Amino acid sequence: MTVVSPKKILVVGGAGYIGSVLVQELLEKGYAVKVYDRLYFGDYGIKEVIDRIELVVGDMRTLEPSTLYDVEAVINLGGLSNDPTAEYNPKANYEMNTIAAGRLAKICKEEGIKRHVFASSCSTYYVKAGIERNDVLLDEGTKVDPKAAYSRSKYEAEKILLSMADDDFCPVILRKGTVFGFSPRMRYDLVVNTFLRYALDKGYIDLHFGGEMWRPLIEVKDAARAYIACIEAEEERVKGQIFNVAIRNYRVSELALHVREVLRDLGINVDIRSRYSYKGVRSYRVSTEKIEKLLNFRPVISVEESIKNMVEKINEYGYTDFDNPRYYNIKWMKLLEEAEKIIKVTGLVFEAPSLESPQIVSMV
Repeated sequence: MTVVSPKKILVVGGAGYIGSVLVQELLEKGYAVKVYDRLYFGDYGIKEVIDRIELVVGDMRTLEPSTLYDVEAVINLGGLSNDPTAEYNPKANYEMNTIAAGRLAKICKEEGIKRHVFASSCSTYYVKAGIERNDVLLDEGTKVDPKAAYSRSKYEAEKILLSMADDDFCPVILRKGTVFGFSPRMRYDLVVNTFLRYALDKGYIDLHFGGEMWRPLIEVKDAARAYIACIEAEEERVKGQIFNVAIRNYRVSELALHVREVLRDLGINVDIRSRYSYKGVRSYRVSTEKIEKLLNFRPVISVEESIKNMVEKINEYGYTDFDNPRYYNIKWMKLLEEAEKIIKVTGLVFEAPSLESPQIVSMV
């Protein structure tokens, strides 16, 4: 009897917020999984499945072609993943999100790996809030020209990958709405998760600009399902295509109300506070008709269902230390940067320093 090995998927950034959920979903569907991740945030996201995957620790900017050995498809979730981290270090953002993304696609093509799914973002549609003519439904054919470091880097990578599409290479672009929901590598710097964190910790939710801006939203498990749909779809349906993915578009104020109502049902009272002092407000709504028609894909997890699950899982996993910088991308990156400077002076924490003459080194 011939035994057929499961298809192996390489997930770049597989220990991250979305990646760790995606890896679990892939395993449940019977795929073999290889994760390539620098582990900036440790292995929290993949601890539960570490014995069921192949893990390669490395920086996506220096990924070696040998990493792709026996891989049949690649999902690239790697790089910096929000505006604050991108703006803090635009150079690293561009190197990872654009240059390394293009290089990875090129290596895949050279190694004969056809299916390549790239994690982009609906933030490429960002427009200034408060201008009525900007309040239109945007689809994949809408002309975009993002200016922010993060969205620009994603858009530039999209163009590189799409230019490579041919009979030997099948790139697929997934523009996700703002993601929410529980992940073993939890984040509290995403709008629904942020609202829930403040509600549970402080008893109130802050609404910048009164919450008037629009956001497309997608639950993290639905996002994982969308990536798998792009892997499993017939080539002619996805090659060289961009897909928006979201369950629907929400006013941010509406999201705050959802959080409050769910928590009230759980016996937790929450106040909502509106402020209009914040000026850097962007707003956008997107159409998801294309992915629904071509791939028959529809998200199924509601905001309410996800909030209830998050409350349960946050307590189960003990992720109630809400001020821990590990849950916030920019705070954690800054902490690692500071620790790196200190360790260059002190050496590793519990190892004795060398007997060489001490040197005076500035840590500023």
